[in-house]
Amino acid sequence: MHINLLHNAKDIRKAFMNRFVLSWDEFQIQHKDWIAEKAKNNYPITLDWYEKTFMWERMNPKFPAVSMKDAIAFLKEHSGSVFFITERGNPAYCQLVDFTAEADVHILADRIEQEWFDDYRLEAQNMYNPDAFFPTEVYVFDASMKWCVVFTHETTDWEAEIDNPMKAAESRVCIICKT
Repeated sequence: MHINLLHNAKDIRKAFMNRFVLSWDEFQIQHKDWIAEKAKNNYPITLDWYEKTFMWERMNPKFPAVSMKDAIAFLKEHSGSVFFITERGNPAYCQLVDFTAEADVHILADRIEQEWFDDYRLEAQNMYNPDAFFPTEVYVFDASMKWCVVFTHETTDWEAEIDNPMKAAESRVCIICKT
């Protein structure tokens, strides 16, 4: 897979954060009831907590969660180059950790999908993928930042992870953000 390293990666990441991720103040307003509920259960949501969460956990809750199948299909409706950001990968298990780059949208979509399923197949055999390129959190977006597709590590069918890992893999939680 050919990726373009970006000389302005920090600027792109910052613009992405400003466009798609809620600031701490915005987060507190959008999630006021949830924060209050957590506080009642002795689990305070603080700035420290906020800064340690995944970017997608700090996005506007109006962005819909979709299946991985739908997220891949959305990407394949587009053509040309897109940017992508990876988040918090373990360098022992993947090559791109906290990375910002550019790639062809179709090749990127195929690689994300293939790698996710390869990881699950190997994990079911108590192995890991030595060729893993991506961590589990990947954000793909166009240059104008009109849309973003988020691939998270979460699944909606986590109970199947032991007995039917491929079923769990198919239930990967993704988010499509359109501004």
